[in-house]
Amino acid sequence: MTTRVLKTAGRRSQQNVTLEQALVPVEEGLQAVTDRILSQLTDPVARTVVYLITAGGKRLRPALVLLAGASGPTPNRPALIDAATAVELIHTATLIHDDIIDQSPLRRSQPAFHHRWGTERAVLMGDYLYATAFTLLARLNVPSVMQVMADICQQLCRGELREVEARYRLDLTEAEYFDIIRDKTASLIGGCCRSGAYLGGCAPEMIERLTQFGVTFGLGFQIIDDCLDLTGDQRELGKSILSDLDKGALSLPIIYLTQMLSARERDRLFAPLRTHATDPAFVRRVAQAARSSGAVAKAQARARELIRDSQEALAQIPLNGLKRSYRQLAAYAVSRRS
Repeated sequence: MTTRVLKTAGRRSQQNVTLEQALVPVEEGLQAVTDRILSQLTDPVARTVVYLITAGGKRLRPALVLLAGASGPTPNRPALIDAATAVELIHTATLIHDDIIDQSPLRRSQPAFHHRWGTERAVLMGDYLYATAFTLLARLNVPSVMQVMADICQQLCRGELREVEARYRLDLTEAEYFDIIRDKTASLIGGCCRSGAYLGGCAPEMIERLTQFGVTFGLGFQIIDDCLDLTGDQRELGKSILSDLDKGALSLPIIYLTQMLSARERDRLFAPLRTHATDPAFVRRVAQAARSSGAVAKAQARARELIRDSQEALAQIPLNGLKRSYRQLAAYAVSRRS
């Protein structure tokens, strides 16, 4: 089984699995999450954010709460719906705040919230969504889930702070990069699986395995995101491309590029980074160098390795008939273009 899973995840050219196909078992639950979000955002001001939540988002994080819960022996559906709703509200809050920090004009093919409503309203809306999420979590009266999500929000903030501090650092190491994405992305994906596993009545070992799956999957997912920033189509992605380097953030393919160049080539290519002069021409040159040098391909290979590792974490545990969905998630992750 393990060998077949790994081959399936890596057979990029033969697999065209969509996220929707992978999430068929929790499709009904995801609709319930959307309905729950709309029921929570009844204030006219708060409803201004609904377009962002419903405008073509992947819904991966709430789906993982539901999928992990359904993988257990005794899923508590109402609690899983509320936990998944809280996760989507937290994720949306992070997107709103991230777009302000990154000065991104687009999100999900729509104007970013701060572009449409202004920075002041965007900051406050993000805070409002966090508060709404934790109101839902408090009503669950499941301390373990509340603790997981509180810890994760702390990690999310720490990851963003680390990323800001690391900007324009040409000496950023691969290990430091992994610390950043573990906090800012993988922690929430792992926490979704952990919370769902708690609410699914999973045994301790299964909770740990599902958490390991989520964290490792999240690392691979973020690396693929960083590669798409250099290679993707803005229309498909629904957000700005070449945005990481434009703001001085070094992603894994750029770190690999710096390692492939001689000191002289590196200094010449990245000279604008040292003076924070990251204009569009500079960004395009570096992106082209990352693609032509094989740095992007190397980062993509590292991402595929992590996605395979995430499947290994689930190889020996029962998943209540849902192994196929986890395999499809792996296939989707390594072949996605948006």
